Amino acid sequence: MKTGTAIKLDKAEEAALEKMVKVGLSPSKDEAARAAIIKYASDMGIFSPQMLWSKITGYKRRKVTPEQLKKDIEAIENET
Repeated sequence: MKTGTAIKLDKAEEAALEKMVKVGLSPSKDEAARAAIIKYASDMGIFSPQMLWSKITGYKRRKVTPEQLKKDIEAIENET
């Protein structure tokens, strides 16, 4: 479950998030901020890497075959 939190950033932090997205480290500024928070919490010892990994891998993921993925992409492209 995701919740909304507004964070005010200085230009340097905003630029860092934009750079993380631009170079492909994250798909969005939200994801870049999440990753940075988790990394900081791990570095500070709030969370262990093992605990974080178990939470990440514990979520059910959609299983998609390469063929189904191709069909899904083509369907989206045909909508536009």
